[in-house]
Amino acid sequence: MQLTIENKGDETHVKIIGVVENAEAEDLVPDLQTILDGTSKEIIFDLTHVPFMTSAAIGKFVIFYRNLTSQERKMRVKGIDPELLELFLDIKLDTFFPIEK
Repeated sequence: MQLTIENKGDETHVKIIGVVENAEAEDLVPDLQTILDGTSKEIIFDLTHVPFMTSAAIGKFVIFYRNLTSQERKMRVKGIDPELLELFLDIKLDTFFPIEK
């Protein structure tokens, strides 16, 4: 898994490439905490090149989302692999945050 984080004004863009299994989900935690400690008003994830995430990885995203919204900040997914989109829609993640193809 590869991760890039880029701050652009009031937005933080996070691009993840590769499968996010349990070990990778744990690797994401410090990066997600750094983003939470920042001041960006909106976090935008690009998951175009993430064909699969385990339930542990999805759980990390939900926890991140809840922590972010408790700070009155926003999150969205802009760009998502079609198979991952299907999974996200099946478990209704689109009811938490916007998901754009």
